[in-house]
This record gives sequence, C-alpha cells and structure tokens, in this order.
Amino acid sequence: MKETQNIPGFKPSLAAEPYVQHLHSLVYSLSERLEAQDKKIAELEAEIRRLKNLPRKPDIKPSKLDEGTPPTEKPKKKDKKNWTKSKKKANLEIHEQRPVKAEQVPPNWQFAGYKSHLVQDFIVRANNIEYQLEVWKSPDGKEELTATLPGHLQNTDFGPILKGYILHQYNECGVSQALIQSSLKDFGVQISGGQINNILIEDKEGFHGEKESLLTKGIELGEELKTDDTGARHQFKNGFCNCINSPLFTYFTTTYSKSRINFLEILRQGRTDYTINQAALDYIEKEKLPPKYYNILFQSHEKGQRVLEDKAELAAYCAKHNFKAQYALRTITEALLIGTLTEHGFDPGTVIHSDGAGQFNLFVHALCWKHAERPLVKLKCYNPVQQNLWDEKMTAYWSLYQQLKRFKLDPDPALADGLDKQFDGLCEPVINFSSLNRVLEELKAKKQQLLVVLTRPGTSLHNNDSERDIREYAKRRKLSAGTRSENGRKARDTFLSLKKTCRKLGISFWEYLLDRLQGKNEIPPLSLVMEQKSMTAMA
Repeated sequence: MKETQNIPGFKPSLAAEPYVQHLHSLVYSLSERLEAQDKKIAELEAEIRRLKNLPRKPDIKPSKLDEGTPPTEKPKKKDKKNWTKSKKKANLEIHEQRPVKAEQVPPNWQFAGYKSHLVQDFIVRANNIEYQLEVWKSPDGKEELTATLPGHLQNTDFGPILKGYILHQYNECGVSQALIQSSLKDFGVQISGGQINNILIEDKEGFHGEKESLLTKGIELGEELKTDDTGARHQFKNGFCNCINSPLFTYFTTTYSKSRINFLEILRQGRTDYTINQAALDYIEKEKLPPKYYNILFQSHEKGQRVLEDKAELAAYCAKHNFKAQYALRTITEALLIGTLTEHGFDPGTVIHSDGAGQFNLFVHALCWKHAERPLVKLKCYNPVQQNLWDEKMTAYWSLYQQLKRFKLDPDPALADGLDKQFDGLCEPVINFSSLNRVLEELKAKKQQLLVVLTRPGTSLHNNDSERDIREYAKRRKLSAGTRSENGRKARDTFLSLKKTCRKLGISFWEYLLDRLQGKNEIPPLSLVMEQKSMTAMA
C-alpha cells in the first residue's frame, strides 16, 4: 500500500488493496514472462548473426559509478575558464638545427639572433647496407680467416631496425602481415610474406623468457592480481586467453581451458609437481570434501609422501586410493596445485580480483563493483513505484561505492563497521518488486568479496584495467582470427604482454624492441624495472 501512495491520482482504499496487489502480481508475472521471451529472441537473433558471420554488438553500457554525480543527477558542465592548453613540444628531443636566412634585410640593420620554430618530421626510407667482410689467408694459402658480423646480424638478411619496425607495426599498430609487406615495398624493401612471418614468430626465446619473468615478479611484488579471460582460436580450435595484470605488468597466455585447474597451472608457471601440504589440506577442508579424502591426504602428509612429480604420479596416487568421483579428483588436483604454489613462495593471502567468474574464486577473492552493478542496471521498471525504489537503491549503491573510494585513499578502521552496515542496508528487500529483491539477494551473497577493501585497502574496486588490457587481445583476434602454430601462439601472447607492460612502466615499446634486437640491453629487464617502480611507490 505504501508504494501505491506515490502514484499520482491514486486514492487508497482498504477494500481495493487485495485487488491492487493481485494486479501488481499479474503485471510482474507478465513482465517477467515478456522479459524471458525477449531474452530468448535475442539469443536466437545472436545465433542467426553467428551463422551468417555477422558482427555481434555488445549490449552492455559502460558503468557510470566513477562519474562525479549520482546516476539520477545530470553531470555539471565543465568550466572552460580555468582550462589551459598543455605544451606538447616542451620535452621534444632536437635532432637537427637548420638556420634560415632572412630575405631583403634593409641595410644597416643589426643581427639580433634566432627565433625558434620547432617542426616535427619523420624519416622513412630503405637503408641497405653492404658489409665488406675482410678475408685473410695464411702464407701457404691453405687457411682462410673471414671477419665476423656483429651478433645481432648473424644468420639474417634483415637489420634490427627493419625487424623492429615489422614487430612494432604488427603488435603495436595492429597492421596485418599483407599490409606490412605492401608498405615496405613502397619504401623499397624487398621482403616476402614468409620472411615477415618468420620475423614475427621465429627465434623469440629471449622475448618469451622476459615475458615469463613478468608473472614471476608480479606474484613476488603484488598483494593483488587482477585477472580476466576471453575467447581465443588456436589451431582451428576454440580456446581461451587468460590475462593476469597489476599496475606494473600484464601477462597473457592462451590455453584450451578456463577451469580453476587451468588458472592454477598458469600461476604455477611450467612446474609439473603436485604438493601435499597444509595449504592443500586447508583447501580440501574449505571445499567440504568427504572426510575420507582429507584423512588419506593427511596420512600421506604425515608419512612424508608430500610431492607427486607429475600428472602420471598424481593419477597413480588417486588410483591407488580409489579416488574415482570426478568432483573429488578435480578438487584434489586444485588443492595439490595450491600446495605447489605455496611451497614455492606464493602468498595464500594474495588478492585475486576478477569479474566474478568461478575459476578465479581462489585465495582472497575480490569482486568488481562495476560488474556487480550490471544486474541492477538491467532491471526494468514498469510503474512509478518501481522506478522510485530502483532510484533509491542505485543512489545507495553509487554513494557506498564513492565512500569506499575515499576509504581506499585514507583508510580509517573506525569507518569500516559503518560501511559494512551500509552495505546491509543496501541489500534490504523492498515490497512488491520481486525481481529487484532477487538482485539484492544475489548482491548480499557477494558481500564478503565486494568488501575486501575494508580489511585490505590496497584492493581494487573495479576490474577496468583487466578489461582494457584484454581488449588489445580481442582486437588482435578480430584482425588475424587465430594462430596456427605453437610459435605463433607464443609470439602473440608474448608481444602483447611486453607491449602492455612497457606502457605501464613508461618505456617506449619501439625503443625496447630496438634495444633487444640490437643486443644493447641498455634498457634493464622489465622485471627489474617493475621492482624499482614498486619500491619507489612504497617509499
């Protein structure tokens, strides 16, 4: 009855109340039925688009949580009076100075110096170098000594700047191999498509090693790892690309699975062993496996059988103890992978921040507030009462998010209890809006993962960084569909990882490529730069 009082022209009546409630229930049921039918129609249309190879348009609008005004208010116009234009040329390096003489100077005038005018330009041309290698022969003419090329020019017909240009165009600018070949032909470079492909993917062990060091150092340095995944094609099969990142690095890797086991194996970084330790036992207890499994693993731990060297030994161990249930085998594998991680120094208190996907629900799992907001945003209101209730909840959600942002900047333990209670108030159900209540109930179930920031202020409130990072991968997928060779897959993951990491560390990706291809190594290893940046931020 309280909700209907807000409807213009409505006159309350005790006799009418049951009938009005009946109408409300009828409207809700019909609305939900229509919504379900609309969803089914959208799925069928999406399937038609997929079969016709038509592009799929996203239906999710960007979140407005970080805007300066509540979602129910209009944003204020920017003040242009205090705006000043930045000086973009202030820090440009000067490569050449050319004096320009003035014409028709009157007689008896005195020279007063120069007035600077900076022009940016770019040199693009072929630069073919013929190396004349000295050849020396012994006095008897039987032996011959030939000069040796620098290391970065051996076993190749292309110089490091050309290689760097090809890698930069493909990985930074998203230019296809065919267009790279076409543009190089215009510049006077004779190179085949196969040679371009080899430059992009072959003999990249040094880059692969540096990419792997990013995750190792990121795990070592960070108390939080953000993660997300997206679809990927490899060898004509559907797979998944997982992105792990922090403010200091980005790490991509492509697999055929998006399970929790797969994510733990990525964190394990190529190790093959499975470890039974206290962390593994704690996980089995947390996942509530029947006691027999815990007891058998505990006895193995007590007897000293703590390390299983590979999958074959793990399978033999499970067969020996008659572990056959699939859910038990999966959970035990996850537990022993966690055991291996902690045995090799992984902190079980590490925050794993994600959009809510189940495979990332490990260690201290934190959720993205902007993903949690989406069910609220998608709700449909069918009368003014529902609209008012929705506005109240959205304003409360927005207000709490803004307060948590301020809490992150200036953590005050005295405020934590109040914010916790405010979340409970946000999730309180309302009358005669069942779909909103279901969303609020789901939101309340995620409370612990959404409020990690109250005990760990360094925890992020949103997963935007992961979304932005993985968008680079999605763009690459649209450009070249999928990879066909293992070297191609590794090269794609590696150079996307290195490019994003260079950008986060303030290093020019172009300069980085030239430095590594020329063998100078004047730019320190990226993992070392990560460590230096981390120490600077903590100081």
